Amino acid sequence: MPRLLSPVSIQAVGPRCGNLAITVTTLVPGILTWLLCTGIFMAGCFMGCCFIPFCVDSLMDVRHTCPVCQQELFCYKRL
Repeated sequence: MPRLLSPVSIQAVGPRCGNLAITVTTLVPGILTWLLCTGIFMAGCFMGCCFIPFCVDSLMDVRHTCPVCQQELFCYKRL
């Protein structure tokens, strides 16, 4: 899967359907999110504060999918 350099939707061709469409973006937890969660937990914030990185959109990876065939096209990774 190629790495995309932008977290915003782009125009791409679906691999199964062959249609040119604007990608649908979905936020998914990535390595950066998990590292920050672990770091906050190890620093002593274990009462739920360690889950804050999962609520911050700018810390999440972005998955790009085709709106027609639902095939994953690209993934923008923060780390």
